[in-house]
Amino acid sequence: MRSIFYMICASASFAGNDICNKVAVQYLPVPEILTIRGIFASIFAFALVCAVHGARTLPTITNRYVVIRSIIESLVGPVLITAYFFLPVATVTSIMQFGPFVGMIVGVWLFREQVGWRRWLAAIAAFCGVMLIIKPGGAGFQPVAFIVLIATLLTVLRDMQSRKIGASAPPFVVSLATSLVGIVIALILAPLMRPFAIGPWGEWVWPAAYPLAVTIASSAFLVSAHAFAFLAFRSGDMAVVSPFRYFNLLFAVIGGIFVFAEWPDRISILGMLLVVTAGIYLLHRERMRAKKPAAT
Repeated sequence: MRSIFYMICASASFAGNDICNKVAVQYLPVPEILTIRGIFASIFAFALVCAVHGARTLPTITNRYVVIRSIIESLVGPVLITAYFFLPVATVTSIMQFGPFVGMIVGVWLFREQVGWRRWLAAIAAFCGVMLIIKPGGAGFQPVAFIVLIATLLTVLRDMQSRKIGASAPPFVVSLATSLVGIVIALILAPLMRPFAIGPWGEWVWPAAYPLAVTIASSAFLVSAHAFAFLAFRSGDMAVVSPFRYFNLLFAVIGGIFVFAEWPDRISILGMLLVVTAGIYLLHRERMRAKKPAAT
């Protein structure tokens, strides 16, 4: 029960980070948000490293897989914050829930993993749900929704690197590395993206008190989300805890309604239900597959 509570807190924190980013991107360009968020997230993560793991673990930040994972994770932020400028928070969050199915497809493609017909049906159902949310060809269709699928693929690649890290680096050291690399990526992307004249990638401005406070809050939400997720998986059964990640979507919908007056339509709600139901079923099938070798 404690692990489930931690995962719900992690989901709420991730949603809080998303909402703060959507507010901030209305006032500040994406690379400036990433830089400010990275600076304060680095401070928070450094404090957690020293308090939880001890300063002696800091050298593990140079681990090759930690660096690769941090680079991949740092590319997710710019894509998502750009999407928040154009799309409701719930829409972006819903599409990101397609990640486990992308991971399944990557596993089949790269590692020749065996996938049964039930999991393929779940993947098809989730894909249909994503299409209902994006609504290609509809009146409210935004092509930028497809870039969220790029972020989804990046999260799969990130998770693959996370497995390679294993126990060679503590979780909060990984968070610290991600925050520091995120600052570097933001500073590199800023001049590269400016010629494309994309709305949320404009010139840097001196931040007013409100967007600055919101951006600092997003960094606190982000670090606390990783902390709660770490606590949830450290002390609980992954198969039991994982489905509660989908509370992220619930909090995103509630936050979108109260903060931005973004009411999802019936088709989008149906798509969200399809994605979440298929995702929970996929986790169930993964648990059943894990039981067979254990029983043998």
